[in-house]
Amino acid sequence: MRPARKSDPAQGWKLHISATILSATEVFARVEPILRKNDAFSKIPGNLELLRSLNSGLVDFSQIGKFLTVYPQSTSAALKLARELHRVTRGLPGPRIPFDAQYCKDSLVFYRFGSFRSSGEGAPGFIYAPGGRRYRDKRAPRQAIPRWLNDPFQKSRANNSKGHGLISRELLVFKAKAQRGKGGVYEAVDLSVLPVRRVIIKEGRRHGETNWDGSDGRALVKHEARVLRELRKAGLPVPEIFRKFTQNGNRYLVLERITARPLLAAKRMQPSRISWRRAERILELLGTLLDKVHAAGWVWRDCKPSHILFHRRTVRLIDFEGACRIGETNLLPWGSPDYIPPPYRGKFSRRAGTLEDDYALGVIAFQFLSGKFPPRSSRRRASVYEQTSCPDSLRSRIENLLRV
Repeated sequence: MRPARKSDPAQGWKLHISATILSATEVFARVEPILRKNDAFSKIPGNLELLRSLNSGLVDFSQIGKFLTVYPQSTSAALKLARELHRVTRGLPGPRIPFDAQYCKDSLVFYRFGSFRSSGEGAPGFIYAPGGRRYRDKRAPRQAIPRWLNDPFQKSRANNSKGHGLISRELLVFKAKAQRGKGGVYEAVDLSVLPVRRVIIKEGRRHGETNWDGSDGRALVKHEARVLRELRKAGLPVPEIFRKFTQNGNRYLVLERITARPLLAAKRMQPSRISWRRAERILELLGTLLDKVHAAGWVWRDCKPSHILFHRRTVRLIDFEGACRIGETNLLPWGSPDYIPPPYRGKFSRRAGTLEDDYALGVIAFQFLSGKFPPRSSRRRASVYEQTSCPDSLRSRIENLLRV
């Protein structure tokens, strides 16, 4: 392994080696001697937390799985390196890298033709076709191999000709609602029933966002199916599961599509309408539902406005992949940063009880009271209560929820 040199080519076949945070050390130990022997220019994340962030896909979906990037000097060098890197990493886990071509079935080695240099400030560079025509180096579907080039890895890919399409003949996807490392959420038409119906498909990817406890997207979807079944039996307003299936190593749930608006759209940080009366109504309604969740033995752990859907006077709750039993303690904290209790941030376990849901309920009530997240200081929160003319009874209820 070595840094870049002025003599390195400006573009060519780039190799990416995939890894999870749990397999990264072993992957590196196996590939480093090969890269050093071949004097290969390569890059690697500075620490495992950075790899974990890359694998989430939240900042840039195209970066998922890119543990190690290699910049071969030539096409022949790329072919040789890909063959050797695949051989030594065979059998190790790693997520599929979006928009790259896979060296062969189940390989951790992926490739694409691209620029070896950015255009400045981390922006993608350009690639040049014969004759000098310039193209943006895009990370997008069917962009790994420029149309003016033949794929030199095609022979290796012969055993990987099976498509990686999501849907069976009975499910027609027409919209991706969300995409990240652990999987996607899609709107689809279910053709297996008459009349046909619109559904939501939730995907759990194999090795997707593997966490420190070994759970990946596939395990999360399996767990959510169990939680949804039990909560529906308990009378909770959660989506119905129409069916489950596995394809290409990933797990899928076909869910009821709920026609409703979220309490707060996912891209909005704060409500546009605030008042203590609205905060009180939400606290009453959501508090009652959370009591039922807890009575069924579960803690939601992902209670936030975008997961609370309203339609007329009915409420539905979605996204329970992070839910756990009230008494479980040997679990990593879960949830969105603004709704996680401060004592759990950066920790590797939780304490028994319903603290996550209680605190999140307090945060939501405070948001609809004031239009902001609650300050850590009780003195600063007191100032907000006074500005909003919040009744003492409501203030006391919110404070009891936020006190951790």
